[in-house]
Amino acid sequence: KEVLQLYNAAAAPSPEIPPLFRNVSLEIQRGERVALLGPNGIGKTTLLRALVGHLELREGSYRWGAGVTIGYYDQEQRELTASNTVLEEVWSAYPHKTEAEIRTVLGNFLFSGEDVRKTIGSLSGGEKARVALSKLMLKRANVMVLDEPTNHLDLMSREVLEAALEEYDGTLLFVSHDRYFLNRMADRIVEIGPTGATQYL
Repeated sequence: KEVLQLYNAAAAPSPEIPPLFRNVSLEIQRGERVALLGPNGIGKTTLLRALVGHLELREGSYRWGAGVTIGYYDQEQRELTASNTVLEEVWSAYPHKTEAEIRTVLGNFLFSGEDVRKTIGSLSGGEKARVALSKLMLKRANVMVLDEPTNHLDLMSREVLEAALEEYDGTLLFVSHDRYFLNRMADRIVEIGPTGATQYL
């Protein structure tokens, strides 16, 4: 039931910068959908990156629950390989899937026909976002950590993402400034400030 426990966390994106926030504590139960809010520059992305192991916390600690598998969506798309085609990028992450299965998921995210032969490096920001989300949906993670998932997405892509997340029965922790997406997805909001976090239903 306990998916995440975070105690008195402080973090910064690099060692030479002082912590952007301190004393942030948070508990997430299975199946909850929690949105992180706060002013620009407060460290929401930094906190997500620390929780998925890409950064060290400066202070405090966190613990993921037993049996948690995490799917992480990075708004910078740092995980994508520019020289791969769209099909290669997704298939190389899931080599045991058939081409038809991969193409079905890509089709859900609006890559049809020859679109799957485009290289990642030639894609727009919105197209890269759709590739990253396709990979995430195939992962079948029971916890999804999403950083600004609707940024760069056109209306159709957003609707696909929202429909997929509404069917998703795992736990969601996400950062978004998109009010419509927040209203539709979050059942709890945690607002991060310089000296701690405030929780709202």
